[in-house]
Parts: sequence; C-alpha cells; structure tokens
Amino acid sequence: MQAPRIIVGTSRMGSPLPNPFLGASARERAYAPLDAAVEVGCHAFDLAASYMLGGTERFVGGWIASRRNRDRLFLVSKGGHPYPIVRPHRLSSDALTADLHASLKRLGTERLDLYLLHKDDDAAPLDAILETMTKLQRQGKFDAWGVSNWSHERIAAIDALARSAGVPSVAASSPHFSLVAWEKPPFPGSVSIAGERNREAREYYEKTGLPVLAWSPLGGGFLGSPSKGAVVGGSSGAYGNAEGVAARERATTLARRRGVSLSQIALAYVFAQPFPTHAIVAASTPEKMKANVEATKVTLSPAETRWLEVGGPAPT
Repeated sequence: MQAPRIIVGTSRMGSPLPNPFLGASARERAYAPLDAAVEVGCHAFDLAASYMLGGTERFVGGWIASRRNRDRLFLVSKGGHPYPIVRPHRLSSDALTADLHASLKRLGTERLDLYLLHKDDDAAPLDAILETMTKLQRQGKFDAWGVSNWSHERIAAIDALARSAGVPSVAASSPHFSLVAWEKPPFPGSVSIAGERNREAREYYEKTGLPVLAWSPLGGGFLGSPSKGAVVGGSSGAYGNAEGVAARERATTLARRRGVSLSQIALAYVFAQPFPTHAIVAASTPEKMKANVEATKVTLSPAETRWLEVGGPAPT
C-alpha cells in the first residue's frame, strides 16, 4: 500500500493512563476524529511508541479493533526514542526490538507498513542498526523501514552500508519540513530540512528521491491562520522570527489570490518539492482535515514556490 500525501498526526491522541475512558459512549466520542479522518480520505496514521507513553498506540489500537479496518490503513510507527537522562541512547537491538514488539501489541497488529527510528544518536554504530532492522524486516514485522530526525549525512552512510550488503535500505525519512524554518529546535534532537540553511539537505533528497514525511509542515499552527501573532502557542513559537513572519505574509497574499486557505498554500509548498513528500498533519475538526486533503490538489508554479521562500517581486 502506498502512503497518501496526507498522513494523520496522532501525538496528542490518547492518554498515558491505561484505561482513560470508562464507558462505551465516551470511547465512541473519542474515536470520532479518527472516523472523520477516514471519511475524508485519510487512511494513513503516524504514531510512535513514545507518544503518551504508549497511550496513543493503545488508543488507536482500540479504535482499529472496534472498526476492524486494519487492512484499509497505512500505519507508521516509531521506536528508539531516548528516555531523557535515564536512557539517552536507545538505538540498540534490544531497545528497538522491544519498542517494536510493544507497538505491535498495543496496536493489535502483526506488522506495520512503515517503521521509523525516532531519534538518531551519532554514537550508535550504523552496522548494528542495519543488522537489527534487516532482521526485523525479514521476520515480517514491517514492510519497510526508515528514519526520523536523522541528518542526511547519516542517512547516506547507512544507505551505503545497506547497498553494499544487498539488503533493504532506508525507505523514507521524517524530518521537520515547512515553508518556515525554526529559530531553534522545538524539541531536543529534532532535525529540519527547512530554510536556506538546509538547502544542501534538500538537494540530497532531490538527488536520491528519498521520500520525506514532513512533520510540523504548518509550523505548529504558525501557518494555520493569518490572524495569529508572531509568537503563538505551543512549539510554533520557534517559527515566529522575522523570516517566518515574512514568509507567512507572502503565503497569506498568495492564498488570497488563489482563493484557498493559508494552510493549503503551506501544504502545497511542501508538495511542490522536487522530491517525494508527504505531510503529517493533525486537525481539530473534520472540516480542517478535509481542507488538508484538498491541499493536495493545489499546485504551485516554480516561480510561486521560490517567491514563497525568498520574496522579491510577486509572480504574476
């Protein structure tokens, strides 16, 4: 199954508590956003063992069991996220295997469509990581594997090892990517390919054709509404610098000219890249998720794409 352009972000779904919902009616109300996402055409979901301390996967797993729709979904999950201070390095075979098996159990499935290594550790030996991922893939635990928040240099290095060994390599990468670049990373260990400073990384993706699953393509909500200030709630404050504000103003201008929303222009920018891109987005209402899906139909010219990035005379 091919991953669609829009992938539903789930990091705020569920609860760290084992059984946060006491009754069937409360559970059904909680499942409504997942049902709504599927109804508007979103059947891919981005998860992680670390989200809500496993609670997100338990929540989505309960929904899958109740709807019996696993065969119609594209499931992405991640493992190997460090435990701050306690276990800052978690890319060992034991840690990755334990995270994967726990994710499969919580989701109630025997395999994942795509499994990602959640955070990199430069000290972790690549040959051992590759050996672990190859073993798990041969066991049928996932169809393909990839990385999240890895530099393109580390990706190139492990890809070279995989090619020399004749085993499946990195199938996808999930860095931050958006029209706006952050002033500083919103989370420790985050990797971005946004902005002029990361053009070399984007050139790597263009050269290799490695698919990108862009997280926070709307800048944590910074590109969700033209009425929001330079510094807004949550992690999006990281994007409220002068360059980010100017880029948002250009995107707002183009959105009005094209008769679409600011967020749709921001997503269209992600999709306009010369390498395969997918956008991981969450939405508070079915209408917003539907608008995200409709953004896949908005096309930008090369001139519009470049103007959004650097400004200058507006394209006609």
